[in-house]
Amino acid sequence: MSKRTILDADKPLSQSLLWQIQRAYFAQAGMKAWQDDVVPSDISSNPVMARAYSQMVFGYLRDCFSAAQRGEFALDPNQPINIIELGAGSGRLAYHFLQTFWLRYQQSPFASQPIQYVMTDFVPEVVDFWRNHERFRPFFEAGVLDVALFDVMDQERPFHLQIANQTLTPANTANPVVLIANYFFDSIPQDSFVVEDGLLCQNLLTLTSSQPEPDLADPTLWNRLELHYEPIPLADAPYDEPLYNQILNAYEANLPDCSFSFPNVGLDCVKYWSGFGNGRFLLLTSDRGYSTPDALISQPDPLPNLHGSFSLMVNYHAIGEFISRSSGLVCQVPHYQDNIQVLAYLLGDLPQAGLETQLAFADAVGAAGPDDFQALKSVLEKQYGTMSLPELLSFLRLSGWDATILADMLPHLQTRVETADPVWYADVAAALHRVWQNYLPLRQNDTLFKQISSLLDLMGYEAVKWHGEDTGHSQ
Repeated sequence: MSKRTILDADKPLSQSLLWQIQRAYFAQAGMKAWQDDVVPSDISSNPVMARAYSQMVFGYLRDCFSAAQRGEFALDPNQPINIIELGAGSGRLAYHFLQTFWLRYQQSPFASQPIQYVMTDFVPEVVDFWRNHERFRPFFEAGVLDVALFDVMDQERPFHLQIANQTLTPANTANPVVLIANYFFDSIPQDSFVVEDGLLCQNLLTLTSSQPEPDLADPTLWNRLELHYEPIPLADAPYDEPLYNQILNAYEANLPDCSFSFPNVGLDCVKYWSGFGNGRFLLLTSDRGYSTPDALISQPDPLPNLHGSFSLMVNYHAIGEFISRSSGLVCQVPHYQDNIQVLAYLLGDLPQAGLETQLAFADAVGAAGPDDFQALKSVLEKQYGTMSLPELLSFLRLSGWDATILADMLPHLQTRVETADPVWYADVAAALHRVWQNYLPLRQNDTLFKQISSLLDLMGYEAVKWHGEDTGHSQ
C-alpha cells in the first residue's frame, strides 16, 4: 500500500481542513457552482418550497400584527421587517418567494409596514450576480430586496446592505427578523461525537491524501482524500456555551452507542441572529438531516456527500433542543420526511404564542408540504410519456409553475399539443407564460426561452411579442 500524506491530524470536525477546502471551492467557482448544476438546489429552491415559506411568513406576520394591535408586541412602523436568506446560492428561492409573496403582501392588511428581503452569501461574485440580474431589478427598485455579504465564520464583519447602503446592527434592528436557511447548515462547520459504552467521546478527524496538496482549490482534490475518525473520551466540557453541553449531556444519558453530528457553528449563527430584532426571530430551514433522537441512532460517522463541494446531514434535533431550552418554539411534522426536512423555529417574545405560525406550518408543511411534493414528483416524472395533456398541465400548476419540471416534460408536452384540439392552446400558452415569468435564468445562453418559443410557434403564437422583448437573462 502506498504511503498517504497526512493533511490534517486529530482535529475536531469543525476545525478540519475540510472546511477550508469547501470555502476555496465556492470562492473559486462563484455562480458556476449553480450554473453548472454542481451544487444541487432544485429540491430546496423550487416554487413549492417558496410557497410554503410564504405561507409561514404570513402566519408569523399575522401573529406579530395581532399582538401589536393589542399592545402585547412591539413593532416599529418606520423600520422594515427583514427577511434574511443565509446563503442564497442560485437566488432562485428568493425569486420564487418574492413572486408569490410580494403582490399578496401589498394587498394584505399590514401592507403599510415596510418589509425587505435580503439575499446573502460570503462570495462577492455571487452577490454581484444577483445585483445585476434583470429579473431582480423591479424588486430592487421597489425597495423590497437588498443584498449583503455574510460569512458565518466571520461574524465580526459589518452586515451591510449594498443597495440601501446601510449597516444593520442589533441596535438599529428593532423589528423581528425572519431567517431562511436552506441547504445552509449542511455546508458549514459542525462537530462529530460518539457515545461509546455509555460515555461521550469527541470524534477527531484525520485527513489524508494520496499526494501532497499545495492547492486546496484543486477541483480534483476530493478524489484523493480519505477521512479517518477516532473517538476520544472528553476530559472537559467541549464548549463554552452551557446549552450546547447540556444537549450533549442529554445525548450521553439517553442515547445508546451511536455516532452523531453536532451543529455548533450553526448554533453560533442562530445565537448571532438572536441579537437582532430584540431577540425575536422566525427561522425557516430545510435540508437533509435528522429531527428526532431515533433518527440519530445507527448513523455512521459523518462523511461528506460530494458534489463539487460537500455537505453533511444536519442534526436538526440539536437545533430544536437549543431553541426549546431557550424558551422558543419548534414546529416540525410528526411523520418522517424522506426527501427533505422542513422545520420552523421561533425564538424570543412569541406573539400570540405563535398560534398563526403553527397553523400555517401545519397547512404548508404538515398537511402536504415540500417533502410530499418531492415524493410525488419522483413518481410522476417517470410517467410523463403516459400522461395526458390535462394531466401534464395539472402537474405544472401543482408545482407552482416550476421551470425545471417543464423542461423535463417538454418533449411529452409537445407531443400532446401536436394532436390536441386547438381549444387547449390558450391553456398551454398561459402555462408557458406563467412558467417563464416564474423562472430565474442563470446563464446568458439559457435554452428554456427557445424551447418555449418553439412550442408557442407550433400553436401559432409569436413568442417574442407574446413574452415581451425582455427574456430575463442576467447581464
